[in-house]
Amino acid sequence: MKFEDSEIPEGINVTQVHPLKELAVLLGGAAIVIVLLVYALGLSAGYLARYIPFETELKLASPFAQDAGQPTEILDYLEKLKERVVDVMDLPEGMTIRLHYSDADTVNAFATLGGNVVLFRGLLEKLPNENALVMLMAHEIAHVKHRDPIVSIGRGLAVSTVLGLVLGQSDLDVLGNTGLYTILHFNREMEADADREALEAVYKIYGHTSGAEDLFHTIQTYREELDEKEGPAFLQTHPLDQKRIDAIDNYSDEHHWAKEGKPAPIPPSFVEALATDR
Repeated sequence: MKFEDSEIPEGINVTQVHPLKELAVLLGGAAIVIVLLVYALGLSAGYLARYIPFETELKLASPFAQDAGQPTEILDYLEKLKERVVDVMDLPEGMTIRLHYSDADTVNAFATLGGNVVLFRGLLEKLPNENALVMLMAHEIAHVKHRDPIVSIGRGLAVSTVLGLVLGQSDLDVLGNTGLYTILHFNREMEADADREALEAVYKIYGHTSGAEDLFHTIQTYREELDEKEGPAFLQTHPLDQKRIDAIDNYSDEHHWAKEGKPAPIPPSFVEALATDR
């Protein structure tokens, strides 16, 4: 058999695809892989975070649990009310709730690591009755009971770690920047679960659920008073719509809880103390 050298065709090692298109495909593929990796790690970290002992969570939160001097007359009432709420919520053994009061005008409240719950004067002074206040307080305590803060920080840590590796940053201060504000990442399922638990607490304390929805009506009214671009802090961290309000109403019906009743008033001394603390 005889072999002959043949001329090599031009462009045999040159792709017919434009290099910019190839680059775009590679970058797009890499971006999809990163997104899927971040999503998977976030879910896994959130799931595993629920099994972190609450004692460990307390240690993580200890640097942020320091209080400045706070008005005793305000905290006294809030603490007594908190104890009534905790008594009916069946918290796991060893889980404690530490209540914090802020004199800021912010219309907000949130729960964070280590059982720390923060209530802002801006929201407290808008509530029309004690039942609405119990609904608010029980909602935040429910987040603690369900371990939502540690789940959120677990997801945030996983996502930040991956992004830090991708971006070449190793000094991301995850806990310092987001630890106290993990409520911002609570999803709608977490919020709905906390609503149901809080509504049950209102019923157990007062024998009816009247006044509970006043919390949401108060927030709705406040939203209408503001420009949509500004947006109240509470609504940025606690998504609110009519479906959510209807959901707790249906939950009462499902359990045959009385919805009619006279809401308990907020003590005038507490209202006066809030006004004085402006």
